[in-house]
Amino acid sequence: MRRLISISTAATLAIAGTAGAQASTPPAPGPLRPYVVPPVNIQTLPNGMRIAVVEKHSLPIVTARIQVDAGAVREPANKAGLAVLTTSLLSEGTTELTGAQIAEKMADLGASYGTLGTFGSAAANVTSLTDVFPQALSLAATTVTKPAFTEADFARIRASAIAAYERSMSQASGVASKIFVKSVYDSATPYARLNSGTKASLSTLTRDDVINWHRSMFSPATTTVMLVGDITPAQARAAVEKAFAGWSNPAPTLAPLSNKARAVSGTRVILVDRPGSVQTSISIGQAVPAWDSPEYFAILGASQVLGGGFGARINMNLREKHGWTYGAFAGYNPLAGVGTFSINSEVRTNATDSAIAETVREYRRIASDSVSAEETRDQMNNIVASFPSAVQTVQGLLGRIANVVTYGLPVDFYTTYRERVAAITPGDLLRVGKTVLTPNDLTIVAVGDLKSIEAPIRALNLGTVEVWDVDGNKIR
Repeated sequence: MRRLISISTAATLAIAGTAGAQASTPPAPGPLRPYVVPPVNIQTLPNGMRIAVVEKHSLPIVTARIQVDAGAVREPANKAGLAVLTTSLLSEGTTELTGAQIAEKMADLGASYGTLGTFGSAAANVTSLTDVFPQALSLAATTVTKPAFTEADFARIRASAIAAYERSMSQASGVASKIFVKSVYDSATPYARLNSGTKASLSTLTRDDVINWHRSMFSPATTTVMLVGDITPAQARAAVEKAFAGWSNPAPTLAPLSNKARAVSGTRVILVDRPGSVQTSISIGQAVPAWDSPEYFAILGASQVLGGGFGARINMNLREKHGWTYGAFAGYNPLAGVGTFSINSEVRTNATDSAIAETVREYRRIASDSVSAEETRDQMNNIVASFPSAVQTVQGLLGRIANVVTYGLPVDFYTTYRERVAAITPGDLLRVGKTVLTPNDLTIVAVGDLKSIEAPIRALNLGTVEVWDVDGNKIR
């Protein structure tokens, strides 16, 4: 009997295996299922503060971001890191509460709180249950309007920022990121610097710098409070007005942003020595139009095809076909005024030249050859299918609204986001490949063991080759 059962089981498995083989081709995706992104309600208070509200009543949770137009793009070039450092200090205490007391009160409310400093803004985020949200928001507001900036907190947080910079520079990928933006953007552009600063720039900052920055840049007129969750526009306005009652700092005079790319003529190869490194960190790309470009979605689509996921072209080439890396991906970072388009990977030292050559070949291919309808559909569907899950949480939806506020996007930008991605065609991809991407005028950054990688890279004859130090100074 056991023998019969064994034979029967084997036969069943064989039939199942045959059926599985016959069904190995996945079915084509069905029509786009409806998904409605809640609308954004914008209000402006008499003091100039804006309120952006998105109602999402599925759970009794509200999240908010107090966002001030005081990001690193506004700071002086000789004060790099000041904006992010100031933002980090907001949570360390107010004129009435220490940082520990703030954390304890937030914990008592069951609320989460944190700060975030970027190029575009300074922000404090708070999330809580609906019934205690007004209290949590008021507590978060005091950190923005009444920070203490004690000497002890300043010294500690600055030392932490310097240590974080040194950790980043101990990794080849950190150096490559720094050198890439420095070489792509004009030297006068804030994006050419690290928004968190360097050891040299942070070391020169003082507590007075932080106090003066906060006093001059933080104002109701440059602040937007974004709220997402179980709250109505009327309730949001009442909570914000109570939380910020009495705050009346004058509005700063903000100069127009002048972010621009460095002029490029021919491919430029920049090598940075990391003696003894067993891997090379590679960044290859260029400056491209930003958020407000009519080609935004087509550029996003090209990035997705080239390296937006595991199954995209560059990873399948460098990792799956050749085994040179654990992963290679492309990215489109729009920013304000001008963004970047790049392919990034870390490869074995002895495969550095080959990986660069293949990456450039893939870059040229997407800029010259039409992408098939099938590949276009599959890659765009990756973005389309993942979008609803990315905005299911109040925090995920808040992140999208923050883009709308920070970069001045239309309030309905994400309402038709999936539809516009799904509508991208092979013709759109080829158009941006020919008119936006510049595969013969690339910036190539390679950080690795110079004695092993320099000669093979020069032999590729891709363009002029320069050697820089880790601080971004040209050596030869």
